[in-house]
Amino acid sequence: MKRLRGIGLCAVLLVSACGTEKSGFLSLNPLPFAMEVPAGIASRLATGPVEGPFGEKVRSAGALASSTVFYSPVERGEKVIFMTAYWFPEEKFDALQSPDQPPLFGTEVLRKDGKVLSVAGPVDAIFAPDTPDGQNLTQLYGVIYLPGTYRAVD
Repeated sequence: MKRLRGIGLCAVLLVSACGTEKSGFLSLNPLPFAMEVPAGIASRLATGPVEGPFGEKVRSAGALASSTVFYSPVERGEKVIFMTAYWFPEEKFDALQSPDQPPLFGTEVLRKDGKVLSVAGPVDAIFAPDTPDGQNLTQLYGVIYLPGTYRAVD
């Protein structure tokens, strides 16, 4: 497989097998991961920093890195936040967990080298499920909490 690297905040990496596009990869930079997504959806995704007061809260909580994933609709409209990924030292992530409250910094997806990758996806439907955008996000939502969706990158 060939891996092509995009440059910048919205780097989308496309992977091809036998000349036919099967899936794409979205860099979660500055996190050391790329996320595998259906190829037809990869071009609709971009990443950016977690900003504003919540961005400061993420940094204060001890996150090593975080990245917001945006989705650009097929139909007209502004891009929307689809999910946020976080990279925490495991002791900081574990200390933030409370059994009485939903996770503030996402659900743990995997642990690696003393660190935790967590993801916070949408809690409600962003688009009607019978629209092209609703179907795209349903596909994405089905994979964002699976460890196999994420690959470590240098």
